[in-house]
Amino acid sequence: MRGRLLVLLLFLGLIAPAVSRAQVDRAQSEIDRTEQRIQRAQSVVAGTNNVAAQAEVDRAVQLQAGARTALAQGHPRIAIDLTLRARAAADRGIAIINGLPDPDRVLSQLERTREMLDRARSRIEECNQDRPRALLNAAMDMQRRAEDAAHGGHYLAALQLTMGARERVLRALRQCNVADDDQDGADRGLRQTDEVIQRAQERLGSNPPGRARELLARAVETQARAQQEIRDQHFDAGLRLTLAARGFAFRAMRVADRGR
Repeated sequence: MRGRLLVLLLFLGLIAPAVSRAQVDRAQSEIDRTEQRIQRAQSVVAGTNNVAAQAEVDRAVQLQAGARTALAQGHPRIAIDLTLRARAAADRGIAIINGLPDPDRVLSQLERTREMLDRARSRIEECNQDRPRALLNAAMDMQRRAEDAAHGGHYLAALQLTMGARERVLRALRQCNVADDDQDGADRGLRQTDEVIQRAQERLGSNPPGRARELLARAVETQARAQQEIRDQHFDAGLRLTLAARGFAFRAMRVADRGR
């Protein structure tokens, strides 16, 4: 028994440095990618006199500096979190100038399509028809491309691809004579928005900036309207409202972070 314990401790001692090295390498890779995105954002925003876009870029630079510090101090996980937040801020700055869709909205749409694919997959496979299966495969491929596009900061392309994927899923379901479970999707959306609002409330604390407080209040109010619409069986309207509420909550967190 003691021998086994010694072998286990030796094994853990050998793999721990490898795991740590992998985390450091990933953190450095993410920081390098973010640096490129920040440089792009700075070139896009330069000379535009757009206060909102410049604020996002400044926030990106601040978060990126924090990521580099965290990595230098031996905290790769914190560094990854900070640099991803910096990249998102840079993307928002670019989106503001180029008139592109808000990144948070695009990510919400990507998440909704993923949920639709998860629900539809087993139903389409059960109907055992070649055409719906081909449509499902095409939708899954488009969704992968959409997520890759979003990861690369190409949010307009990501939005177009994910909406195309969603349209193909719906066509496949219709061909299988299966309706997508709108209520299940709406209920899932409500739960996810509740989680985001709770996270926003925790992050804002007891004395948030005024604008952040207003946005959070709008999130709570809009979520209440979404819940009422879904209770009234208006699932599409309820889902649109809960996604809007989620967007307000995300914006409240961003404003609060900038105010600190």
